[in-house]
Amino acid sequence: MKFVDFLGDDRLRYKIVYTRDSYTECVYCGEKADTREHVPSKVFLVKPYPAFLGIVPACFKCNNSFSSDELFLSILIEKLKSIYYGEKYILSEETIGRINKYKKIANQIDMAIANKRINEFDKRISRVLFKLAIGHAVFEVSEGYCIKEGIVSYSFRDSMSNEEIEEFSAPFILNGQVFPEVGSRAFERIIVVEMDLASVHDPEQKINTRLALLEWVDVQATKYSYTSYLFGDEIVVKIIINEFLYAQVIIRLDDN
Repeated sequence: MKFVDFLGDDRLRYKIVYTRDSYTECVYCGEKADTREHVPSKVFLVKPYPAFLGIVPACFKCNNSFSSDELFLSILIEKLKSIYYGEKYILSEETIGRINKYKKIANQIDMAIANKRINEFDKRISRVLFKLAIGHAVFEVSEGYCIKEGIVSYSFRDSMSNEEIEEFSAPFILNGQVFPEVGSRAFERIIVVEMDLASVHDPEQKINTRLALLEWVDVQATKYSYTSYLFGDEIVVKIIINEFLYAQVIIRLDDN
């Protein structure tokens, strides 16, 4: 994972960077932060964990109120993935340990899968994805504090085509967009690519153009990646968990 320190407006630091010895605010509710929150939670990763994980300030209540839902989602994804790929998919030691430890949750998921009632978990899944999106938005673009609502959409790998996955995984094109604050983490992830495109009027004639692209953040290979950007009054966050859940969260700043 490529770690980029926050080098932006220092007046925003107390809302973005957790510091034990100074005042910071919870990114989810705005109260005084007394813990640091990993984004994403380690429940979506495997050991050895990445050397650098994104961290945002959080109060104890917000930090812990999502723990059971995040655990639930991590087990759900693993079980759905193992069914989709069959015997060739091997569960991680962390997943096996969680299933054995939290048998009630695992059994609840097994029954829902058997009875094709996964849609009953929609609110629970969306709640986790929105919380993850807020953490990523604050960490990357220094926006999205204390927002309570957003538009969450997601699909599992077994209901997507290869073309849909390829389109979802493409980097954001930032041409024509306002660039983020200099020193923000998102600014450090912008790359410029030069391309030679065929002219519409003369295919033999090549036109040189530059594309500004935003790199995805690979937190841990095959386990978790995300990207986040501010487009006008909307923050768009895309998340891929375990190469099986593909989620997009739209956070509208003018509605909050």
